[in-house]
Amino acid sequence: MTKVMIATTAAAAAEHPQSKRKIAAHRKSRTGCRNCKLRKVRCDETHPGCIKCDSYGILCNYDLRHEDLQLSTGRRGAASTAIIDLSILDLSPAAFNLSSENHLTNVNGRRNTSNSNSERGNSTGNSTSSDSSHIRDNIPSSHLVQKEPEYAPSPEDRETLTRFLSRTIYTLGPTGCIAIYRDIYSKLTYSNAFLMHIILAVTLVHDTTIKECRSPTDTEAITRHWSSGASLLNHAISQPLNTLSRATRDAMWACAGLLGCLAFSIVDADCVEQSWPLKADGQHDLDWLNMCAGKTIIFKVSDPLRDDSVFAPARQEMAYFMSFRSDLSMRELHEMKTLPGELIELCEATDAKLSSESSAELCCCRAPLSLLAQLMPLECDQDSYILFLGFFRTLGTGFKDLLVGKDPVALLLLLFWYSKASKFDTWWLRKRANLEYRAIMRYLLERHGEDGRITKLVRHARESGGI
Repeated sequence: MTKVMIATTAAAAAEHPQSKRKIAAHRKSRTGCRNCKLRKVRCDETHPGCIKCDSYGILCNYDLRHEDLQLSTGRRGAASTAIIDLSILDLSPAAFNLSSENHLTNVNGRRNTSNSNSERGNSTGNSTSSDSSHIRDNIPSSHLVQKEPEYAPSPEDRETLTRFLSRTIYTLGPTGCIAIYRDIYSKLTYSNAFLMHIILAVTLVHDTTIKECRSPTDTEAITRHWSSGASLLNHAISQPLNTLSRATRDAMWACAGLLGCLAFSIVDADCVEQSWPLKADGQHDLDWLNMCAGKTIIFKVSDPLRDDSVFAPARQEMAYFMSFRSDLSMRELHEMKTLPGELIELCEATDAKLSSESSAELCCCRAPLSLLAQLMPLECDQDSYILFLGFFRTLGTGFKDLLVGKDPVALLLLLFWYSKASKFDTWWLRKRANLEYRAIMRYLLERHGEDGRITKLVRHARESGGI
């Protein structure tokens, strides 16, 4: 079918072709810090920390001791006035191919029988206004003042919001936190346009997985709300921190998990053969990983662990989800005996090879391997899946480059993650997990079947996943 385009963007480009800003040619910095490269600005290459990072309010990471875009607290007012440029991460639907009619549906008709009541719910919009009224009635006065544009929801939007609160919300987050999350979304939604748009997009995607089909009208609505929400969120998060209200910062974090669900749920394939990494290389194959990186940046800006956050009641649970170590030594990894020794040795050899080819010590596989070793004894379900999503928080640029190049060791780590995550049969994860889990196995056996260690590890992952 014809790919849906965002009409407003196309119209604006047609009417004002001369308004497109031209980027002046300049010598690219090949030795600049990672932050400047991520922000797409020319690094002044001042050591030990560049002026561009200092003026931007973030810690320069020349020496790789600091994470990307980490807020600075070393100079007066830096943490309160810093701007984090989220435009380096594409949160919009433009990075995902929405042309396939069935890319949002389940695989081979699989349904989540354990959550059938919460997932089926009311997908047709036959609802009352009780939940919408509940949202409006629970907005505290401190949340009403917002600088962002207001959005007046239509009657259809209100019905969609009702489905979110009566059905979709129960599929997101640990069961012990659902009541807290429902109250939070009830308070924040109507006073934050970007959150409302993202909620509408997520709920409409959930609708399509229940119907197991998607019409052009569905696609247009999903694209419109996702695009609007991402644009407004990008604008809000790029503002100085001291200009953001606590309600806006809370709404940012409320958006973060929903954007992750959108990223996982959009899969432009209907069978294993069409799935990454078996399919022909595409420009946007791994763009969904950027959503995970976006969530990390949103966490830094929104700081949902702060005392005045509406997420404070769930602070203990959030702290636990971030408590797993990402720096286990090779000795500790072997002693845990939760992963095959061959996998640990392959990761160690890969990191050693990368370090020998670089002037810096690179341990691209150590962090994801450490998280994976701690996750393997656990079952991925409604109460633990956030722990499993923490795996993607450990994927640095070096590891992502390995995935783009379809490195067998990086693929094995992702395969072992899928062997656990694929058992969590939820609407936003099941299609990607089922297709890419099988596609990675086939790719490794077809391309690296002569390596006995790889074939043995693939068999181990297959047995772990119950295939």
